Amino acid sequence: MYSTLRYTLESNGTTYKNDSINASLLVELITNLELQDYVVLAPSELVEGSMYMQAAALEEPGQMVTEIRLQEGEDGFRHYSYSTADPTAIIQWFLDYWGKQQLPQLESWQDITHEFD
Repeated sequence: MYSTLRYTLESNGTTYKNDSINASLLVELITNLELQDYVVLAPSELVEGSMYMQAAALEEPGQMVTEIRLQEGEDGFRHYSYSTADPTAIIQWFLDYWGKQQLPQLESWQDITHEFD
């Protein structure tokens, strides 16, 4: 289904191409997120409609946010956010997105599309 799928991972200005991305790198980058740090994982084609997944540290110590953007129609999108103090959940979402081309269950995520209007 995704035979030509490639990923790009960006973290704080450093870009990793497909062959440089592995589970250890994802775990390390997400585990060590600090304020102003971010990780963005972007597929070369939509994965279940998603354009990218990203994570960042929040101002509140130990809190992180993960966001995912889904294409909607030709030019639109929906943007979802989930805040947590559990980095293992974020790591699992990234590993599934990268390794299995699966999205998290978005029912408990907050739709923040309106923030981009």
